[in-house]
Amino acid sequence: MGRNTDLSLQHTPGGPTRIAPDYLQLLNRYYDFDGFEPDRLDKQLALIRAMAQLSSSGVTVYDLQKQTHVYVSRNFYQLYGYDFGDMGSCIPNDMFDRKIHPDDRQALARNGYEAMKFMMTQPVQTRKQFKMIVEYRITPDDQTAIRVSEQHQVLELDASGNIWLSLGVIDISPNQALTNVKSQVTNFHTGELVRLEYGDINGGIKLTTREKEILGMINTGKLSKEISALLDISVHTVNTHRQRILKKLKADNSIEALQSAKTIGLIA
Repeated sequence: MGRNTDLSLQHTPGGPTRIAPDYLQLLNRYYDFDGFEPDRLDKQLALIRAMAQLSSSGVTVYDLQKQTHVYVSRNFYQLYGYDFGDMGSCIPNDMFDRKIHPDDRQALARNGYEAMKFMMTQPVQTRKQFKMIVEYRITPDDQTAIRVSEQHQVLELDASGNIWLSLGVIDISPNQALTNVKSQVTNFHTGELVRLEYGDINGGIKLTTREKEILGMINTGKLSKEISALLDISVHTVNTHRQRILKKLKADNSIEALQSAKTIGLIA
């Protein structure tokens, strides 16, 4: 929605998506403000600054109406390889976007767009209940790639329900061995999870007949031992198929594999 992509949902509620302003087409053309925006902004920034001082995470607030950052924490600058002391009051929109690994930009932008599209289909009163969680790579020194995990959350809406302010919180990801962009939107009130791997997973993925059969059994809650007995194959063979399924779907576990398979229509 922010950065040029923040969950602002462009990446979206907070920050990366570094996407072209395509996501703005999903908002109303004009923001509908009631005159209390300066007070709302000051209140949010006071809370965010206090939070940032107590956290080792990078923090940013993005204004979608002005398409600019209105707050960036010291840790956020440092994670992206910038010297906080050299930063002035003007923060170019592409300053952080250009640090994104080139292989991740397209998927990140596409997922940000899809996240915004999803958010704008939700009832206005529930939009602030969602946040986007995304993992991608940045290159702070233009040589070393670091995988980061970023959360974007809607802070403020205008009177028409447009996303106005978004919060981005970024940390180094524990999954440094992974290279694919991973995105999801969650409702932290209900636990609802929406996978957004549109830029990274597509309908071109092919599973063998046996892999589809095993995936379907996993979807019904069957364990490897049960699948082994039903298909009259060894547990080792079942687990080998499971690993191949995870690799093809770029998933870390069976739950993610099932979510991805449902997203692209491999299973109902």
